[in-house]
Amino acid sequence: MSSRSGARVTRSARIVGTVGIVAALALAACGGVNVGSTYVGNADLGAFTKAPSEWKTEVVQTAPEFTMHGFWAPGGSKATLLEPGSAVTGVVIRRLPTSEEQTDLDYLGRTVAFTDLDQALEEGYAVLSEGPTDTKVSKLSGERLVYDLQTDTGTLRILQVSVADRGKGEVYGVVIGCSVACFNDNRATIDNIAENFRLNL
Repeated sequence: MSSRSGARVTRSARIVGTVGIVAALALAACGGVNVGSTYVGNADLGAFTKAPSEWKTEVVQTAPEFTMHGFWAPGGSKATLLEPGSAVTGVVIRRLPTSEEQTDLDYLGRTVAFTDLDQALEEGYAVLSEGPTDTKVSKLSGERLVYDLQTDTGTLRILQVSVADRGKGEVYGVVIGCSVACFNDNRATIDNIAENFRLNL
């Protein structure tokens, strides 16, 4: 596949972002939390979700074709986004097509965070555990799936919701994950964050 603005999925499972920046392993203990009022995203991003009140959020990248806001549970950080550690982390993303391949918004939605997800699924180092299932985000059609991604430091379990705004030619997504044990322990919180994902239409 050709190089894109997001990092390619490899066996080290690099998160999409500034090319060459790789998230580190989260070290904090994972505990059950309830969704509160930390807002992730803003009008400039065009999408947002709500995370528990004690969580932190920060802008990770801003560019016309790619914007990402990160969020994390206590013990996580901007540097530990979407690694198979013991703190839940996630990102809210807006992406515009930057290649002919990405003009297929369904493809861009599936690969909103990991640009080679389809290849990873084909080669077996990503495995779907739920979905894909159709969903609605702010009245627009989207896709929800849960998958396990093998990395050099362990298995990252991810819940991903993506939606295409075909009128604007843009794709939005929320991607949340951590280790399998952490994901299972915090599944209710992760589901709530995904269900609070909205677009600023």
